[in-house]
Amino acid sequence: MITDWSARDIYEHREWFLAGLAVLIFCVPVSIYVIGSMMGAGVQFPLFRYQETYMGANVITIIRDLQYVLEGSITGRSALMPVFWTAGVIFGSFGLFFIAIPSRIRGWYSPRRGGICIMGAGFLYLLALIAQYGPTFSSSGGFAIPVGVPVFIAAGWLVWSGTLFPYADETDVDNPEDSQDISS
Repeated sequence: MITDWSARDIYEHREWFLAGLAVLIFCVPVSIYVIGSMMGAGVQFPLFRYQETYMGANVITIIRDLQYVLEGSITGRSALMPVFWTAGVIFGSFGLFFIAIPSRIRGWYSPRRGGICIMGAGFLYLLALIAQYGPTFSSSGGFAIPVGVPVFIAAGWLVWSGTLFPYADETDVDNPEDSQDISS
């Protein structure tokens, strides 16, 4: 049976769309990188990275990256990347939390804050790549292509602007005139 979905139907069934957004947020490749002068290459996702070098293929989780920083195995500019990356994961998680909370819990439900957090995650991933490779995403240590950052920023903007959930009827407690209701 094929049905036409209206914007209100989408809002009423937003749990499914949020599940899709969660998959997007945590499974989209954020960057593709090359180590040194082709010593290795990899793909970095929010929670892990997969890289192949002359020593073999590895899956390195964000927890393991932070462990390398805390142990002192990674130092200097390279140590900033896992820190910014983890902050991006935390921001993305908060963004999903803010929009996944049932709307009955008005104190926590906030698609606008959720969208800002998701965009913030994208910018933190971008900052992590700049910390590692410089503003041109290229250095003597290799280069990176931030393929997923625009996806994070676009997804966050869709949530923040109300395009994704136009019937959210969210009102900021401090400024009642600042409403997400765009129907007027």
